[in-house]
Amino acid sequence: MSEIIRIGKKAQMVIPRTIRKRLNLIEGRKVFVDTIGNVVIIIPVPESIEELSGIAKGLYDKDYIETLRDEWE
Repeated sequence: MSEIIRIGKKAQMVIPRTIRKRLNLIEGRKVFVDTIGNVVIIIPVPESIEELSGIAKGLYDKDYIETLRDEWE
C-alpha cells in the first residue's frame, strides 16, 4: 500500500498507521534506513532471533540444495 506523506519540521516524517501496524513499528523500535539512488529504504531491525525464522522462505527453489550437491560431485 503506497501513501504520500509530507515532510514536517526538522525533516521529520510520520509513517502512516497502516504501514506501522503491518511492520509492527512501535515507539522505541529500531529501523535501518538507507538509500539506493533516490529511493529511501526503511527496514525494521529484528528484535529477536525468532523474527528471522523463515526470512528466506521461498527464496530458492525446492530442489536448490540438491542441485548444488550434484554440481559438487
